[in-house]
Amino acid sequence: MPDELYDSTDKQYVHAIVADGTLYVSGQIATDPEGNVVGDTIQAQSRQAFENVGAILDEVDLGFEDVVKVKSFLVDIHGDYDEYKAVFADVFDEPLPCHTMIGVEDLATEELLVELEIEAPLPAEQT
Repeated sequence: MPDELYDSTDKQYVHAIVADGTLYVSGQIATDPEGNVVGDTIQAQSRQAFENVGAILDEVDLGFEDVVKVKSFLVDIHGDYDEYKAVFADVFDEPLPCHTMIGVEDLATEELLVELEIEAPLPAEQT
């Protein structure tokens, strides 16, 4: 696992970890590399959060086709469901990963609308 996945400015958070041959990605939100929230719609924030997931997958030579589990946390699950699912459909091809969507009252800051967690197995030669 590349060291940069373990870097944390507050030493309380890691973006991803490998355990027992599986990549576990911590909750990814709609921030740019400087930590600024990107977008104020569910579509814009979802795209940025998935872009952040993609950067982590790239670090371990995986892609979205390798993802087996997605947990999506949405602040307004009923209002944003269709728009979020449209972004999800743009990111993933068949066969789709298992997907759990959870409505939450709040995320880390008021601006955030979505947070993503993913799991992906590593190929045997990477474990």
